[in-house]
Amino acid sequence: MRTSRRTVVAVLVTATLVVASQIGLSPAASAGSHSDDHGVTPTKVYTLDPSTHGNPEGVAWDSRTDTFFVGATGDGTIYRGKLTDDTITPFITPAETDGRSAVGMKVFRGKLYVAGGATGLISVYDIKTGSPTATFATGPGGFLNDLVVTGDGDVYVTDSFRPTLWHVTASQVAAGSGVVDPISVCPEIPYTAGDFNLNGIVAFGGGRELVVVSSVTGQLFRITFDSHATNDRRITPVDAPALVGGDGMIMDRGRLVVVTGAPARLNFLALSRGHSKARLVDVRPDSTLRGPSTVARAEDRYLVVNADFGTSTQPFTVSGLARGDGS
Repeated sequence: MRTSRRTVVAVLVTATLVVASQIGLSPAASAGSHSDDHGVTPTKVYTLDPSTHGNPEGVAWDSRTDTFFVGATGDGTIYRGKLTDDTITPFITPAETDGRSAVGMKVFRGKLYVAGGATGLISVYDIKTGSPTATFATGPGGFLNDLVVTGDGDVYVTDSFRPTLWHVTASQVAAGSGVVDPISVCPEIPYTAGDFNLNGIVAFGGGRELVVVSSVTGQLFRITFDSHATNDRRITPVDAPALVGGDGMIMDRGRLVVVTGAPARLNFLALSRGHSKARLVDVRPDSTLRGPSTVARAEDRYLVVNADFGTSTQPFTVSGLARGDGS
């Protein structure tokens, strides 16, 4: 869920490293566990071992197995770890991914769903075996960035380069293949050529309503479907503060949680009943965040991927921030 504002991120990360060196900490030490700003529970940092498969970007939590997965953009490697681990290691290797890229990720009913960035592929893997169970192609020229799986098993995938939302049905997932349904999002959602546009996505009402964020403008948009036909859609802007660089999103405790890379933090928004308005109610910075891309909720933690496209400093990490008491 990368954005094009890498220069800004690089400046912020460089400044952090300078401050760390001035107080006698190494970059690794400055990114270590610490007590967060919202309580006494320390942030836990998970290290990708090895960190040689490209910048990490997506993360997904599986409550059935108490396991989380992190995807690498370089060759599609999928890492797997536990909350009690210090390191997370490869689970699905490049030989099994055919060199695909792993960007947005979600877990649903024993399967791992992966948006494939510039490859244009949507991949589905069996969590128990790591074997691919379905693949869907959207063609060249796009960047499949994030996805959501609805309660009935349908999949919606954002495309940062093409003004299109891609839809895969639950029956297609079960069959293992099929023609992906393209849903145009123009002219309601403006696209800037050469920049990262639509990114994070969440679903409501069993998939009859979606909320997406545009990274380039920070604008939230509400997409509703008047019927089961996906081309029968309405798109309206959400009256909300602009979160430029807005990336991965989740819903937690009735609040929309949006990751931004610069400033590096979690942003919490309260949505109105009809999701037409939102107000910023809290922010969560953390000193371990380095160009964060997305977030997953895992028991008492927020797992935030440090994509770090600004500096690509290895080893790559995931920050486990305490969820706090929800106040």
